[in-house]
Amino acid sequence: MFTVAVTGDCIINRRISVNSEEKFTSLVKLLREADVAYTHLETLIHDYEGSEIYPAAEAGWTWMRSPRFVVDELKWAGFDMVSHASNHCLDYSYGGLASTWKALDEGGLIHAGTGRNLGEAREPAYLDTGKGRVALISMCSSFTGWARAGETRRDVKGRPGLNPLRYYHVADARKMEAVRQLAFDLGWRISRQGKEWLFNPPGLQMAIHRFVEGDEPGIHAVVDEDDAGGNLRSIRDARRQADYVVVHLHNHEWHPAKGLNVPAEFVPPFARACIEAGADVFVGQGSHAPLRGIEIHKGKPIFYDPGDFVGMSGTVTRMPADYYWRPGYDPAIRSWEATPADVYDARAALPKPLNGGPFSARVVGSVVGVCSFGEDGGLEGLKLYPITMSKRPRSKSGTPMLADAEMSGKIIDYLQELSAPFGTKIEFKDNAGVVNLRQ
Repeated sequence: MFTVAVTGDCIINRRISVNSEEKFTSLVKLLREADVAYTHLETLIHDYEGSEIYPAAEAGWTWMRSPRFVVDELKWAGFDMVSHASNHCLDYSYGGLASTWKALDEGGLIHAGTGRNLGEAREPAYLDTGKGRVALISMCSSFTGWARAGETRRDVKGRPGLNPLRYYHVADARKMEAVRQLAFDLGWRISRQGKEWLFNPPGLQMAIHRFVEGDEPGIHAVVDEDDAGGNLRSIRDARRQADYVVVHLHNHEWHPAKGLNVPAEFVPPFARACIEAGADVFVGQGSHAPLRGIEIHKGKPIFYDPGDFVGMSGTVTRMPADYYWRPGYDPAIRSWEATPADVYDARAALPKPLNGGPFSARVVGSVVGVCSFGEDGGLEGLKLYPITMSKRPRSKSGTPMLADAEMSGKIIDYLQELSAPFGTKIEFKDNAGVVNLRQ
C-alpha cells in the first residue's frame, strides 16, 4: 500500500510546531504517517530586501511573505512536496520568486509550478521514496499576464514565472454582440478573424481577451488548447518516469450560474483529461469557497478543492503602500501612520461581493484526503478527514485542527452534496468520510 495525503491552500507565516493541542497533533500524525504528504504553498519566502525583491504593482490581494523557517515547519509537519503556481507567486517580483526557490531547495522540499522559463515551470518535479517515485506538476489559471512564464528561444532567454493554464470564452451571437458593444463603449481595441474576436485595452496589445462565436446558447469558459496540450505532455512524460503522478491546478474561477462552490466549466473536462493522460491524483484548489466536490474518474480521484489548510493571510508582517490605497477602504487607512493590523481590519470590513465571497458557504470547513494505492497502482481507498481553522484571535488564526464529531458530520454531509453531481458517494464513518470507489 502507498498513501498520499492531499491538502489545499497553505498560507503559513508563523510557527505551527509550538501548538500542542490534541486536534492539531493528531492531524500532524496523520500527515507524517502518509508515504507522501502534499500541500500548495500559497506564499513567498523572503525578508523584504534582496536582489530584485520589490512588491509587484498587482498582487493576489495580500502581498504574501513568509520567513525562512516556514520550510522547516512544513517539513516538521510531514510535508514532502509543494505546488507553487498561483496568483501570489510573483507578489514580490522575480526576486521574491527566486528567494522562495532557494529556501525550498535548501530545506529539501520538492516544488513544482514555477521556474526560470516556461520549460522549467511546466516540467514535473520528482520525489524519490523507499516505496515509489512521485511526480508533481503544478499550474495556475488565475494570474496577471506578466506572471506567466515565457518560452526560451535560441536568440532570447525565457521569462521567469508560473506554469499557466489559460482559458477563453465561447459565446453565442447575442452574447458576442453584447461583449463587442461593451468593449466599444470602453474604448477597447477590437479585432475579428472569422468567428474569433480579440479585445484588448488601448496600448496593451498583448493583454488579449479572446472570444469565439459558437452555436451553444450562452457564454462558456474553454481551456486554452496550447496550455492544455503542453501540460498534458508533461503529465504523459511524468507517467513514464514515476510510479505516481500528482497534478495540481490553482484556480479562483467558478461556475457563474451555479456559484463559488462549483468549478468553472473548463476545469472538469481538463481534470478528466489529466487523469486519462496519466495522473493518479488531480488537485484543484484556490477557490476559498472553501470546499468543492470530489469526482472519481477512471478509478482516480479528482479533488475540485479540498479547502484551505493553513490560512495566515492576516499575519503577514508588512504590506506595500498599494495595499493601503486599495479602493473601498476607509480614507484613514491611507494615513502614513496606518499599520498592517489597521489594513487587515479594513479588509475584513469590506462588503461581501455580490456574487458570493470567500468562506460564505453554508458550511465552512476543509478536508485532508488520504489516497491509498495498491501494489498495481490502482486506488484502493480514499478517506477524508474534516478540518477547521480558527479565525480569532488573529495571533492564533489559520491553524488547522481536526474537526469534532458534530462539525465533521456537517462537513462530510456538505461535501457529499457538492460531490453528488459527479456521481460520487461518501459515507460518514468514525468522524471521517469514506469515498465509495465502486460507483
